[in-house]
Amino acid sequence: MRFLDLQPGMMRQPSMPGQTTLSDRGENLSSVLQAICEDDARKATLVEWMQMLTPMDAVDLRFPSDLSGKTLAVIVEPNDHETTLYSASDGTLRFLAIAAVLLGPSPERFYFFEEIENGIHPARLDLLVQLIEQTVADGPAQVAATTHSPTLLRLLGPEAREHASLVFRREGESEGHIRRIVDLPEARRILETQDLARLFESGWMETSMAFSQDDAPETNASGNGAGERA
Repeated sequence: MRFLDLQPGMMRQPSMPGQTTLSDRGENLSSVLQAICEDDARKATLVEWMQMLTPMDAVDLRFPSDLSGKTLAVIVEPNDHETTLYSASDGTLRFLAIAAVLLGPSPERFYFFEEIENGIHPARLDLLVQLIEQTVADGPAQVAATTHSPTLLRLLGPEAREHASLVFRREGESEGHIRRIVDLPEARRILETQDLARLFESGWMETSMAFSQDDAPETNASGNGAGERA
């Protein structure tokens, strides 16, 4: 089980080669990307997703070493234009980190991402959802993520929507709770004509929880917000 709090400043740091598991804050991103690129098939998949999910027209990745032996990944574009991770945008770094954990050579069984949409261009969120759902469908991994993005909720596939959950805290209570959205009163009927994004934007979920009875299973949580599990 991995809880990832990805920090762009950490992902921009050089790291020692040979590491195959991304650290919780992403410090060794370059090393994990290098490990992925040692497998031609994994590298081709990574570059393909980079081309779709980032504003960069990536065609390759290089991993030069500094005098201490550490490496910092370099994104290569046509005409040999190169961008190191130090100069890459926060969104590009976050995508690369998500791809690194999902495509890496040492996968975990469960990943948790906080505010997974942060730094990702709204026009590319559908591709991020596609990457996650495809990875989950192809292997044993589970992915959980929190989000406050109606756009992301609108893009969830049928199975992910079935598991999407509301994280909330009732007035006067100190503990948070988690409940599947489809278990909220009348939720399945309403979702026949409305999507999750509309229910989230309108405040229907919070209103439903405020007036609902405790007749559906809940799980204690430590905060509030909206979350989805794929």
